[in-house]
Amino acid sequence: MRKRDRLIKITRNFFSSLRTLRWKLFLSYLLVSIIPMFVLWGNTADILENHHIEQRASELRFVSNQIATRIADSTYMQELWMRNVINMQVITPASESHNSRIIVVDSMAIVLYDSLNVYDGNTLASAGIIQALGGTQDSTTPDSRTIVEIAPIFDGDAVVGAVMVTHSITGLDVLLDDINELTIGFIVLMGFVLAGAVMLIAQWFIRPMRHILSATQKISEGQLGERINLKSKDEFNELGLAINDMTDKLEKVETARQEFVSNVSHELKTPLSSIKVLSESLVHQDDVPSEVYKEFLTDINSEVDRMTSIVNELLTLVRLDETELPLNISNFDLNKLLESVIKRLKPLADSREISVEFIEQKQINIEADEMKISLAISNLVENAIKYNYVGGHAKVLIDADNKNAFVTVTDNGAGISEENQANVFARFFRVDKGRDRETGGTGLGLSITHKTILLHKGSIKLTSKEEEGSTFLVRIPLHYRP
Repeated sequence: MRKRDRLIKITRNFFSSLRTLRWKLFLSYLLVSIIPMFVLWGNTADILENHHIEQRASELRFVSNQIATRIADSTYMQELWMRNVINMQVITPASESHNSRIIVVDSMAIVLYDSLNVYDGNTLASAGIIQALGGTQDSTTPDSRTIVEIAPIFDGDAVVGAVMVTHSITGLDVLLDDINELTIGFIVLMGFVLAGAVMLIAQWFIRPMRHILSATQKISEGQLGERINLKSKDEFNELGLAINDMTDKLEKVETARQEFVSNVSHELKTPLSSIKVLSESLVHQDDVPSEVYKEFLTDINSEVDRMTSIVNELLTLVRLDETELPLNISNFDLNKLLESVIKRLKPLADSREISVEFIEQKQINIEADEMKISLAISNLVENAIKYNYVGGHAKVLIDADNKNAFVTVTDNGAGISEENQANVFARFFRVDKGRDRETGGTGLGLSITHKTILLHKGSIKLTSKEEEGSTFLVRIPLHYRP
């Protein structure tokens, strides 16, 4: 049983190996190389055989006509001595030199000469003889290995006899067998040579694929620092570069994920630490005045509100990250929505003495998720107020073309440096962390806005200059197309 199991295992491994690309290439190249050789060999054997038969038939036709002409020019039919002379000097040498049987008959199909001395004096009235005595050259192959050429003998316009030349081509079989043996030997030899060459080619062809496979396996195991370096300039190199590019993006995503977890931990740790310090202060103090209790509890409540804000915005981002997030699409007045956003934020603007100007270029109705668009625009307008100088100015402009609505939010605050502009939509990113904590920001607002606009197939663009302010341009399609 062990030998049987081992044999089964070896057989399975063998057939499994045939499924690999290397063996597929090997077998494909081998079949493409060997099959045409066998086809060529078969056709070549047929061509050689047909050519030999045609050549031999033409040669025998010439011999039969030459003998017929020689007989016609003599007194072969009338005088015995002349017949003996031509038989000895012409017909017998021709029979021997061409390894053929030659028979001469008269007009009555009586055999006057037979190189084998079998039919002498007998009547030989075959179909070919009768046709030749009728004045027509006859060429036949009564079987696949015999050639018969019969030429008429003329005396003026009359046919006085015929010459039949018969040749056996059985010797051709020996020749063809020799050729077949040589050809098969050549094909087998070339098969081994081609097999070795194809194996080397397949190995050379598969080598970069093995390198790519090894690298991708390491990447799949989490080794994101692995890269594919191929010296070739072919499609494998392009595949390697594409995988490297994908790995770079995965590495960035992993870095962003780690930073996100770190930022979430840090953001939640700060209010929790404050709450713990405040609560421990109350616990470890005796006879604390009610005013202190109230002050500490107010601070604790503020920290709880801050934690609630962070958690709510995180939940919003998680929902926006869902690949199949349902959007409640409806047709609404975008002008009225912006008016309500500005009106809702007016107390915050008044507290910082910020004037907010609303400019309507057109009356616009769009198809979108009204609640999500309201939140996205609110974040932009709120930032224009929060991160502006006291007494500053903010402007909200709405316009549209035949396909898109455009909302522009501008402020004249501190602005954002060029190196920070690429990161403003990253989660928990802050240009000035200290100022953000004073204003209660979590660093998630612009991420929510950016994700919301992308879900609506729109775009958002920032232009800013330090000490001159910032401008956010939002493009939203008028008609939502999922």
